[in-house]
Amino acid sequence: MKISSRTLQALFRNPIMLALDDFTKAQGVRLYLVGGSVRDLLLDRQTTDFDFALASDAIHFAKAFAAEIRATCIVLEEDPSTARVIVKQYDPLYPSQLGMDFVQFRAASLAEDLRLRDLTINAMAIAFENVDAVTDHALDSNSHRVIDPCGGMKDLEIGLLRFPSEHVVLADPIRLLRIYRFAAQLGFKISESAIASVQKHRGLLPGVAAERCRDELMKILDVEKAHLYLRRMDVIGLLAQVLPVVTRSRILWQPLQTFEESPIPNPLRAYSEEINNYLQEELGDGVSRRSLIKLSLLLGDNFGDVGEGLRLSRKATQFIECVGSKYEQFFKGMDKRLTREQIIRFLRGTTSDWWGVLLYTAAAHPIDSVVLKQIADTYYEHILPIRKQGRLITGDDLIQVFNLKEGKQIGELLEEVEKRQFAGEIRTREEALAAVEILIRQSQ
Repeated sequence: MKISSRTLQALFRNPIMLALDDFTKAQGVRLYLVGGSVRDLLLDRQTTDFDFALASDAIHFAKAFAAEIRATCIVLEEDPSTARVIVKQYDPLYPSQLGMDFVQFRAASLAEDLRLRDLTINAMAIAFENVDAVTDHALDSNSHRVIDPCGGMKDLEIGLLRFPSEHVVLADPIRLLRIYRFAAQLGFKISESAIASVQKHRGLLPGVAAERCRDELMKILDVEKAHLYLRRMDVIGLLAQVLPVVTRSRILWQPLQTFEESPIPNPLRAYSEEINNYLQEELGDGVSRRSLIKLSLLLGDNFGDVGEGLRLSRKATQFIECVGSKYEQFFKGMDKRLTREQIIRFLRGTTSDWWGVLLYTAAAHPIDSVVLKQIADTYYEHILPIRKQGRLITGDDLIQVFNLKEGKQIGELLEEVEKRQFAGEIRTREEALAAVEILIRQSQ
């Protein structure tokens, strides 16, 4: 559950934050809200996690605070000292789980620590005792309460993304990709100096862990108009550093744009609820089917070993492979309507991911609207009821009724019965057994 901007002010006055304030004062510690938490606070963006910085040992502080409020503390990193306190809440006004990260300064002072952060808009801090006042007035007369050594407040106002220095890129090259992620999420412009740094240092990105690159890329794909930012990344050669496969052929942008502008084709509007639920489902690492279809459209025919290259989950990799192979098998180059038999074979062959193949196809290849609707209707009116009904007979039935031995023959007979069941030729257990009897007699 995310926090609405309407309850953000109340959140900083809830019992947990009040307890943190009391604990901080009792410990004689100066605590600061920092980084993305300040950015989101000033932008009135929804958030569920809060980042704090302090000069002393953050792990010791976090453990002691967690013990005080009977919460969970997880050590994240030893250098710099970093820990997370997780608080479960039961008040409907607040998130069911509140996360607070505490980190020790990575430099001699707070200002120097902020200068080490990825972007100027993430390089701000507010003393914890001043947070409540800033929630009342955000970017107006209380702006003097924001510690801002890199000019992040001004960049927030004009919607500009900059690196605090070239050093932060060299320190962690993932920031070359992250700046485009924030541009996509916030709709901000990237400064010319930042673009120049990306072009200069893009060759460093392959040295970053694939999992980190995957997370940034998939967050870009998750936004509504990802194609706009991916094209800019392609122009400056950054996209090829994340997806080397795209260098092998020219990217066709129109399919991706088509899907983003209209992910659900008009003939399928009646199934919007089912499709949206399907697209939102995650297949590991916070990656949704919607984003994976976008990635598939971006890759075109060059699926290659992208699953391994991006360290995608097994489910996500299988989904991409299914979309590509079933599109090739059933729809690529299709110049006529599918027969009912072909539609049933398609739906059976793609099992739970026929929606993904169909939506990919609608964006990648002109397909008759009648065919789209016919496929969806066939699934819900014919295939789904049969799947809910289940097998009419089992292998044990064949052994008991026909005295068959376990082996290949039983599997072949069950497959043939199921095939006829989906074709509408067999509807009952009795009909299934009669069909098997004929098949056995014919094979003798």
